[in-house]
Amino acid sequence: MNPWTHEPVPFGRTPASPDVPVIVYGTSWCGHTMLVRRYLERAGVPYRYIDTEAHPEVRAQLRWWAGGSVRHPTVYIGGEVLVAPDLDELDWALSRSGLQPWAS
Repeated sequence: MNPWTHEPVPFGRTPASPDVPVIVYGTSWCGHTMLVRRYLERAGVPYRYIDTEAHPEVRAQLRWWAGGSVRHPTVYIGGEVLVAPDLDELDWALSRSGLQPWAS
């Protein structure tokens, strides 16, 4: 059940907050995390960044999503979780969530 709309959610998907559809989990020293954040900024996609070193309480969830290890970045988009995605995977997930990157 989606806690914001109270509608059923497909199995295996976690509903995203309507306020922040994209969340990037990573560290300030990770080059891949910086690449993903810069890409989202340039594409005009709003996102929330959570530094896993500043917020270690999120690591258990990240380990569960990634199958036992914390990998950077982990990106949550509209109920889907991407672990260390490349930019093509990121574009695909954004499109599936209705967040068209590079839309003008």
